[in-house]
Parts: sequence; C-alpha cells; structure tokens
Amino acid sequence: MIRSHRMWAAAVALAAAQGAAHAAIAPEAARELARKSGLWTQLDSLVPQVRAGMVAGLQRSTTQVSAEQRNKMLDCVRIAFAGEVLQPTALDAIVGTLQPGDVAPLQAWYDSPLGRRIATIEATSSQETPDPQERLKRGGEALSHASEGRRASLQAIVTETHSVDMMADTLIGMALAVQQSLASIEPAGSGESLAELKANFGSRRPALVAHYAQISVPAYAFTYLSLSDDELKQYADYLGSPAAMSFSDGTMRGVARAMTAGSVALGRCLKATDAPKAP
Repeated sequence: MIRSHRMWAAAVALAAAQGAAHAAIAPEAARELARKSGLWTQLDSLVPQVRAGMVAGLQRSTTQVSAEQRNKMLDCVRIAFAGEVLQPTALDAIVGTLQPGDVAPLQAWYDSPLGRRIATIEATSSQETPDPQERLKRGGEALSHASEGRRASLQAIVTETHSVDMMADTLIGMALAVQQSLASIEPAGSGESLAELKANFGSRRPALVAHYAQISVPAYAFTYLSLSDDELKQYADYLGSPAAMSFSDGTMRGVARAMTAGSVALGRCLKATDAPKAP
C-alpha cells in the first residue's frame, strides 16, 4: 500500500511537471508580442541612456580619463546593453509568465487598429518631443482640463503597467552600471563594493518611486493627448484584463532581468579590456 501511494504520488508529480511544461507559451509567440508591444524598442533605448549617464559621470569625475579609456568604457556599454543581446533574457521572462490562453487576447489587442495606434504613439512620443520638461508641462496643462473619467483612465494605465516601479528600477540599474564603469578606472575612488553600491541605491528607491509617481500621470497625459476619453478608457480596460496584467508582469521582470544581464556583461567586458588604469 505504501509503495502504491508512492507510485501514485510520483505519477501526479510527473503529470504536474508535464502540465507546467505545456503551460509555457511558444517563444515565437512571446517574441511577436514583445515586438508589437514596443518592448524591443524599449530595450534598444538602454544603450543611449546608459551611454548618456556614462558621459555625464565621466564629466563629473575628478579622475583623469584618457581617450582610450573613455572609448573602451563606451564600447563596453554598447556591447553589454545591445538590445539584440538582451532580448533572449527578456523573452525568457515573458515565456515563463504567460499562459497559452493569454496569447489570443494579447494578439487581438496588438493587431487591432487602436492597439497598433497606441503602440506607435508610445514608440514615437518622446522622439517627437524630446524635452521631458516640455512633455510634463503640456501634460500638466492637459490634465488640468481633463474629465474625471480621463484622469481615472490615466491613473489606471500608470498602475497596471507598473511604470513607476519599472522607471525607478531601470534608473537604479543604469546608475549602478555607470558607477561600475567608473570604478573600473578609479578602483579606490569611493571605496564601496558593488554590494554596497546596490544597497546605497536601494535606499534611495522610495524617493525615486515617489518622484515618478508624481510625474507619471502628467507624463502619460501628454503621451496620450491624441486619444479620446473613450479610447483611453478602452486602453485602461484592456490593461486591467488578466492577460494584459500577466504580460505587464512578464515585461517588468524581463526589463529587470535584462538590466541585470547587461550589468553583468558590462563588468566582464570592463575586466577583459586592456585599457590602463587611471594614473
């Protein structure tokens, strides 16, 4: 009897494992959703963002940096945070989050006229108006005249996309990457280990979250200026659906893991370079 119970338990465990394996969606489906949603565009933006932070950090640094060192560091950023390199890491997070039943409603949204229009708006908004202060100013003006329904939709979009947490974590990840690079030429500069740097930046996270929570609604008010109240509500309703919520969770995990992978690759690249240390 005991043996039969063990065999039964093993069979159940095997069935559960097989079910879990079958539950994962196909990588091709996840890749298509990532492309249509603009995730690949988001990953492609990491190189210029980290590069800009690197340049600013070098300008603030009191250490004399040679042109060779500077070029080596910027080359490592380009290699480590290349979008095509980070895509598999982000894709794995999406595959592991979504269920097969999520795919059809997600594809239906991104293939719909409104879904395609919003994806285009999100991809091009910052390019058309690159000044963040101008975007916030115009978004705040639009928000001051917005209906209660529109305000509610904007807040729902901010909440369901986890944009506040994602922006805070991405900024911390980029700041760590910059500090990591500066430490490669100034190892005795701050005296802080990578773990200490992470703890230091982590302590600042609540303030960053509060900051992004304050500016996200006016920022989104600007981004979606061209949408009617009804279209904005349709988007908010979609984001509140189970499939979209799972996709947002997977995307958030994917970006976080991509940032971590980029930082690890950056550290390896910096150690592998032959650039001399700063005098």
